[in-house]
Amino acid sequence: MDTKAFFKLTYGLYVIGVKNGDKFGGCVVDAVMQTTVEPPALVISSNKCTRTNECIRETKEFTLSVLSETTDPFIIGNFGFQSCRTAEKWEKVPHHFINGLPVLDHAAAYLRCRVTEVKELSTHTLFFCDVVEAVDGDEKALSYTTYQETWKPKVMEAFQSGKCSITNETGEKKMTKWVCKVCGYEYEGDELPADYVCPVCGVGPEEFEKVEEKPAAKPTAEKWVCSVCGYVYDGEIPFEELPDDYVCPICQQPKSVFEKE
Repeated sequence: MDTKAFFKLTYGLYVIGVKNGDKFGGCVVDAVMQTTVEPPALVISSNKCTRTNECIRETKEFTLSVLSETTDPFIIGNFGFQSCRTAEKWEKVPHHFINGLPVLDHAAAYLRCRVTEVKELSTHTLFFCDVVEAVDGDEKALSYTTYQETWKPKVMEAFQSGKCSITNETGEKKMTKWVCKVCGYEYEGDELPADYVCPVCGVGPEEFEKVEEKPAAKPTAEKWVCSVCGYVYDGEIPFEELPDDYVCPICQQPKSVFEKE
């Protein structure tokens, strides 16, 4: 089987908006599919480890902002590289509300959805939804292929620049990082919250290790790509030093399916 064939399946990029009580949240997703025209309905696939997933379960509603080719790269990093358990994501980006739920300004389109059915998979949840409101825009939607081919470096750069804008009393940038030993995800901050959960693989703070960095730029890390789902591992820990039982945090395939980029 040529697993690279899966890379030809097309996706977009979307930001989910949720509200639970007085708290707002959201994350980036790519697996969204329209299921029926009348009534208008769709299904999304959401990682079970995320706080956004929990909010959708509890409230049964969310918004979907379709990202455009003119989207600020920081928006993707803001919603994709940190958890709304510890970050107020919507405070950092231009947005407005529809029926009390947040949506991005200048999205290619946005929709308000109401959950009608839930199906549990191994690592993800399928939420089947009715679309109760939809607004089209003038921008061209950003594809996942375009993101993978040309956007990933500038998204990470924009996100890191946003995180490093806070300085200490001496004017030096805070560079403390906490690296997940399982999947390589990086959390930046002085302390790791006691109840923190990795937004990629779902492990707790005990699986993170503190890495002190100087402001000098670090060498570019090697990248290893999952040949099944396309997930890219480029964490601080060399791929060869990951445990033999390491699995892809997205599709759960073993370490052996990864290829050096």
